[in-house]
Amino acid sequence: FKIYFYFSLIGCVTCLDYDEHYILTFPNGYGRQVNAVFAIFIFNALSILTVPWIELGGECSINCSKTGYNASIVFHTKPFYGGKKHRITAEIFSPNDKKPFCSIEGEWNGVMYAKYTTGENAVFIDTKKMPTIKKKVRKLEDQDDFESRCLWKDVTYNLKIRDIDAATAAKH
Repeated sequence: FKIYFYFSLIGCVTCLDYDEHYILTFPNGYGRQVNAVFAIFIFNALSILTVPWIELGGECSINCSKTGYNASIVFHTKPFYGGKKHRITAEIFSPNDKKPFCSIEGEWNGVMYAKYTTGENAVFIDTKKMPTIKKKVRKLEDQDDFESRCLWKDVTYNLKIRDIDAATAAKH
């Protein structure tokens, strides 16, 4: 089966130390699972069911109007036969340049490698080694009714206690 959702959102990340605002778009999301009958027929699979996975796919961009730097990012979906999951490629451009000064490839949830026009190759980022940073969120009583955490608090609570019916009812 295939489930997908498309984002038409635009986000803004602000680097406070430099007063820079980065406008970014998001990839699409897909829920994937290999068709069990096809898997048995083609791959002589031992199991009827396969493990589903979430996949990101599509093109995104990051732009900073203050500096003029921008990046084009592609989240590659896994081909039906062969290939890898979670692949990403990107190109980073200097202001007013048509050719990238850096190309990136790897896995968005693993290691990404950078190739610079200078000939230098390096690990760009290893997401598995990044520390988890706790979010800073205002207390629920300090939030407006339609702020995300306040709006979804009953759904979140019921999901935590595994009461799907109550969580579904809380969405309405």
